Amino acid sequence: MRNLKALIKNPYTVGRPIFEPENLFGRETILSFIQEQLTSGAKVILLHGQRRMGMTSFMNYIAEDVSLDEFVFVRLSLEDKYNKSLDKILYDLARNITDELGISRTTITIPSQEDLKVETQDFVNIFMLQVYQQLKRKNLVLLLDEFDMLWDNSCQEINPFVNFLISIINLQEKLFIILFVGRGETNLEFIQDLFREVGKLPHQELGLLDKCNTIKLVTEIPREATNYKYDPDAIEKIWELSGGHPYYTQLLCSNLFHQARNKGKWNVSYQDVQGVIDKSLEQGEPAFVSPLEVLSTQQKLILSAVAEAQERATNSEHIVSPLVILEMYDVKVTSNLIEELITAAKHLVDLKFIVEIGKQKFRKIRVPIYKVRIELFRLWLLKQCPLDKQRDLINDLFPKKPWIQRLWYMAFLNE
Repeated sequence: MRNLKALIKNPYTVGRPIFEPENLFGRETILSFIQEQLTSGAKVILLHGQRRMGMTSFMNYIAEDVSLDEFVFVRLSLEDKYNKSLDKILYDLARNITDELGISRTTITIPSQEDLKVETQDFVNIFMLQVYQQLKRKNLVLLLDEFDMLWDNSCQEINPFVNFLISIINLQEKLFIILFVGRGETNLEFIQDLFREVGKLPHQELGLLDKCNTIKLVTEIPREATNYKYDPDAIEKIWELSGGHPYYTQLLCSNLFHQARNKGKWNVSYQDVQGVIDKSLEQGEPAFVSPLEVLSTQQKLILSAVAEAQERATNSEHIVSPLVILEMYDVKVTSNLIEELITAAKHLVDLKFIVEIGKQKFRKIRVPIYKVRIELFRLWLLKQCPLDKQRDLINDLFPKKPWIQRLWYMAFLNE
């Protein structure tokens, strides 16, 4: 029986890009946007979103399954290229172009890395000229994944490949670029400024799936397991937990399928979904950690405070501001700090970590109330980043209340 179970392959994908186009859902609007921009002559297009949102899977789909009469697509991941020299990146790109276009290396001259080190324009004047001749009437579109890995967090140290691209893009009539950026909206203005000579870049967010496409992801991927079914309330619970995040949805469904296969119970119930939450939080650790890399320590603490505010509330109407929660942890919330924390929380809203759901009176002003956008992520925050375990960090970062006020709040917390 164990061997038979092992033969039933888990159809959901966790931890690697998706290559099957039939398993990619909800990206039709973005694909239409890209087609429209390319055919209208946009030289550089920008796609952005949080990490683990399926950026690489979507890039693979464009490269392998999208057919546009006038364009061909070539991929290059820049994830590990920050410290690489310009000649090394150009050499890797030349090899990628040759291989992905199916051009025999016996029919084209790829400049050596040593030659490119001496004269980087050989990439354009020798190599690209041959590529254009091979493509005849078609245009080349470079799909540059993890483009924002080419500079540091302060946006000060920039790999020379960026300026090289900027210098050639308007001069190469048959060259187009799609930039894939995985650090959210923080880099949009910076990238727009980098490419200011090209003009304003058309951009689109690769974000959460809507409910309809989330349900399709849940129910249509296991299409070959004809006896595998979800109860309606199980699907609703998956939607409630994942909020349309493609990775988190796949994570939950993968664990549900694994559980069903082991038990030989092929009908997924609401209780089954509840039963895989802890395992999903543990298994998905990298996917919960990586989006936080763009946040400051202060912003992370606010995020944990929002998560705790929801946990303390009996329903959404009783959720309090993160300012109230931080005050419970002995933070002296001054007028200046209120303004500073609201600005930091606004940044979290812009990055799609939290949503504003209302306001409450705090001191003499009304301050925003928030919810963590994705419930599964909130549960992970409560488990791995609770404020109670970050008291030393809170004390280092924020001013403390006088001891008499701390004593009053300690009594409040213990009620």
